[in-house]
Amino acid sequence: MLYFLLMADQKSNKKLHSDRRELFINLRRSIKSQAVLKAMERVPREEFVRKPDRLNAYLNMPLSIGEGQTISQPYIVALMTEALELQPNDKVLEVGAGSGYQAAVLAELVPEGDVVTVELIRNLAERARKTLGGLGYKNVTVEDATEILGFPDGACYNVIVVSAATQLCVLR
Repeated sequence: MLYFLLMADQKSNKKLHSDRRELFINLRRSIKSQAVLKAMERVPREEFVRKPDRLNAYLNMPLSIGEGQTISQPYIVALMTEALELQPNDKVLEVGAGSGYQAAVLAELVPEGDVVTVELIRNLAERARKTLGGLGYKNVTVEDATEILGFPDGACYNVIVVSAATQLCVLR
């Protein structure tokens, strides 16, 4: 029995590594920033998806993270991140923490800066906080958002990125 479990696990790891290799080959065709590509290679996307989806973590597609939300397609994460032209000491606000994956990629690019990511859905914020903490990201703070879409307590930000859509609109 143990033999079959080990064989299945080995097969799963091969698929994950094969998909990961293929994803980065494809990303290199359109993403020019080596810093963004290296950052994404350092972030283990499989840690940010639900267990049943781990084998699909490196497919270039969004995956459900529960609560009716998804982790963005890797190409979109790379494209958005490349457009930000981040500097190592930037202070970044991300609206829509989701699983925390985008925040981890951002954190890799701002090692001397900070990333504040806000999430309206408390369960997702808690999961993102736990995942990012477990992976050792010290320069990321996950905040629970309520009716505000930003986090004024952490201002001023050099860069603001919106990673999620919302139907909520607050006018002040």
